[in-house]
Formats: sequence, structure tokens, C-alpha cells
Amino acid sequence: MQDFSLWRTFKSGNDGAFSQLYENYVDLLYRYGTKFIKDKEVVKDCIHDLFIKLYQDRDKLPNIDNPSLFLFVSLKNLIIDKLREETKYTYYVYPEFYIDFYMDQEEDLSIQEERFLEVMNLLSPKQKEAIYLRYYLEMSYNDIAALLEINSQSARNLIHRSIEKIRRKMSLTIFLFFYFSL
Repeated sequence: MQDFSLWRTFKSGNDGAFSQLYENYVDLLYRYGTKFIKDKEVVKDCIHDLFIKLYQDRDKLPNIDNPSLFLFVSLKNLIIDKLREETKYTYYVYPEFYIDFYMDQEEDLSIQEERFLEVMNLLSPKQKEAIYLRYYLEMSYNDIAALLEINSQSARNLIHRSIEKIRRKMSLTIFLFFYFSL
């Protein structure tokens, strides 16, 4: 069943469709959420809160063609709210986008691994997120734009500039290998 059909079935009161939505997205949402908050329990709580709210408000939810985007935006907003609560920020702060790269301390970093770390330090949190959304989650530029709250051309430019930074230091293929093996 297509996600938009699953969404409509869930909205009509089908608990099986709700369970299927959860199963389809919980792992992707968790992986995405842990890029913003290191505390995995907080991420799990946010996902839990998201699905409780969805279930409780299902009759008020809009009919949408892209539930994936709706879920990612909703989770990101919950995480940003949580970060604001914890840090007492009253204004919008774009959250860090974490990509952890751990090496055994006894191992020497290869040249490619060193370049990867250099590139990661060059990219902004938004650039790291855009690369993740485009190449890991395979989102369209329009969906990336909606999630990052920018226009579609800005999303294209952001990804293009990110790729240019990456290519100055290393092959995009090698970069993506390291990036998604984390």
C-alpha cells in the first residue's frame, strides 16, 4: 500500500494502518532524530509523543500525499522544541546535525578517513542534513526544501555547494561511503 493510501486509511480509523505507518517509519525517524540529539532516550520520547499525537488527533489531520515529509517535519519540530526547553532559548536556533565517526584509538586514520573528517568540519549543520536527506533518505529537492524551510532552488544550491566542498577534498562516492557507514 502506498504511504498516502496508508495515511488515509489510518485517518479513517484503521489501527492496522497506524501500526504499519509506525513500522514503516520508526527506524528512519529514530536515525534522523539522533542526528540532532545525542540522548537516544529523548529521541525515542519525541517519536513516541509524535505517534501518540497522531493517533489522538487523526480525525483533525490533513489529507496529505507525502506522509514521510509530514513525519520528518513533525519530529524535527518536536526535537527543536525539546532543545529550546533544555537550553532556554527563546529564539530559533538551527540545531547541530551530528555525524559521529569513531575509530579505534590504536588504529591510524587512513588518508581518506582524514579527508572525510576535514570535509565534515567544513560542512554546516544544514549542509550535513541536506546531504543526509538527499542521499540517504533519497528525498526530492522539494521535500528537502520543505523540511529545511527554504525554497526548492535554495535546497538545490545548498546541496550543490555542499558537494563542491566535498569534491575539493575527496571523491563524493568515498565521502558518501563513510557518511552512511556511520
